[in-house]
Amino acid sequence: MRAESGDGLGPEWRGRLLCEQSFKPAADALSKAGFRVAQRLDGAFPMGLCLITKHKAETLANIARAWTLLEPGGVLVCCGAKALGGASIEREVERVFGLDGQMSKHQARVFWFHRDGDMPPILTEWLAAGGAMAVGDSGFVARSGCFSSGHVDRGSAVLAECFPEGMAGRVADLGAGWGYLSVDLLRRFPAVTGIDLYEAEALALEDAGTNMAALAPADADKASFHWLDVCAGLPEVAPYDWIIANPPFHEGRKADPAMGKAFITSAWRSIRRRGKFLLVANQTLPYEADLRRRFREVTLLTQKDGFKVYLSSNRHDR
Repeated sequence: MRAESGDGLGPEWRGRLLCEQSFKPAADALSKAGFRVAQRLDGAFPMGLCLITKHKAETLANIARAWTLLEPGGVLVCCGAKALGGASIEREVERVFGLDGQMSKHQARVFWFHRDGDMPPILTEWLAAGGAMAVGDSGFVARSGCFSSGHVDRGSAVLAECFPEGMAGRVADLGAGWGYLSVDLLRRFPAVTGIDLYEAEALALEDAGTNMAALAPADADKASFHWLDVCAGLPEVAPYDWIIANPPFHEGRKADPAMGKAFITSAWRSIRRRGKFLLVANQTLPYEADLRRRFREVTLLTQKDGFKVYLSSNRHDR
């Protein structure tokens, strides 16, 4: 679960492991390395490996689900960096299951236990906490592990405030997350004929579908959902009239402007010649030069709450 490709796994593992990964870039890396990949595991297994993430609720939910996938007597190995809370997760698991073994090395914790007896009642709580939960009082739901699952991202809110009157036609939402911008756009602009949501995290995309059906039911049939790494480019489709984007700007803990620049390139390749592109970004990130290389007209619409919003139009020829 949350499998990652790496040099430590030699060729002999490629036929033995079934790797669950719902984040498209990581799933693509696993596939490229020759591993079998699934968005979600199903079946019964004699052994499992669960990687700890920085989201405690997500990790505990994955451990609970992994337990349900083990054969009786099957072993589950959990591992993760201490900086991600590996020691805290280990204590939780030891309290519920006991441990068959543990070790600490390279600032990481590894521990393992086996499935024995009936399902502990607390696993039901762990599974529920890892499911879709209310995002404050917004009406939306999202699950732990997805970006900004506990509140509406301020950058997205600032971008929504800048939606101009008269948005219409075909729209793409790049890095759509759990659908906040797409739902807002469909509720406000009836002339939008269709919207494609592109998102790398399959769990967020699933929540986007839930939110669309619940909050924009009259227009939900206008939405299409695509599990895709925007940085790798969009599929060949009819060009869009509008593209909106709130690209990620962190890879781990380090700011990475390259991801936003890749979003700009993907938008430029997929927009109509006179289409319009709305981008929100952290105020410190240097995107204006890339926008001006791709589009003839670039306007800074607002700077607010640490974010900036650009409207770009009339793309340069490819």
